[in-house]
Amino acid sequence: NAGKLNALLDQEQWKQVDVPSPVQAMVNQCVRPNENWRGAGAASMLQEEGAPPAKTISVDSERFFVVGVMVPLVKMLCDYLSCAAQLPALGAEVVQRLLDLIKTFNDRSYQLVLFARAMQSAGLKTITSKHLSLAAQCLSFLDALVPHLKAALRRILPDRQHVLLTELDRLSKDLVSHREQVYTKLVGIMRDRVDHHCKSLASEAWNDAAADGASNYVKGLVKELQALMRVMTSTLDKEAAQRLASSTAQAVAQRLQQHLSRLPLTTAVSQHRVVADVAYLSAAFSQLEGVSVSESNLQALTSFCQTLSAFRE
Repeated sequence: NAGKLNALLDQEQWKQVDVPSPVQAMVNQCVRPNENWRGAGAASMLQEEGAPPAKTISVDSERFFVVGVMVPLVKMLCDYLSCAAQLPALGAEVVQRLLDLIKTFNDRSYQLVLFARAMQSAGLKTITSKHLSLAAQCLSFLDALVPHLKAALRRILPDRQHVLLTELDRLSKDLVSHREQVYTKLVGIMRDRVDHHCKSLASEAWNDAAADGASNYVKGLVKELQALMRVMTSTLDKEAAQRLASSTAQAVAQRLQQHLSRLPLTTAVSQHRVVADVAYLSAAFSQLEGVSVSESNLQALTSFCQTLSAFRE
């Protein structure tokens, strides 16, 4: 099954898919096992047949967007649990197979998304913020599911085999570590876009008193910022989106300050234009939907502006 999962991962397009109701029923069986647990693998596939698919998969009250490969992965995990319930003597082997499946997903998706190997294996043109956000959601889903898998196996396995379940705790930490690296990559995207847009800083007519409104570089930067935040707020959970919005604001402010500090802002006109650009960016952050960015996150830019004599006039 790990080999099959690897093959499916290599072809994954990292697009959000709807979740068939039988697959959600399987997850529910893992989370809230009942007296029919021993037949869960087969029975769950027949549950709620005909019910429409859902946009997300749920663990307790948490909802997650997932990609196509998660559907067969859930089926594999559930089938192994059912096997352990029916054949307790195979418990140790089942635990190892479960570990192998989740580890395979974690390790291979790390290569495919964070290291962009999916561009070769699945023909993706690039790895986008949407791909990264969906990968993070899949990792969050598995992290939420692992404690329930552990609890189910603890009920099934004899006491002497419970020590095997500590490996699931280690694997959960690996999933969280991977997800944090995905979040870091998302923030890094915006930092890189600051560098891209600031390539035109030297060609800006900073001393043109007739220039009206924000400069082109900051308009382009804001447009990309808004697009990135739309992806994050529509895909990630609210807590993660908020945390990343704050981190992104801080990263953008720090990087932009570095670029602006290299400019020869010797005239009042040039300084006023920079202050206007910073105000434009700050307003864009304050108007983001679904998240809140505090002034402290933009402190690097605020402090820079305060060093300009025109700012104090």
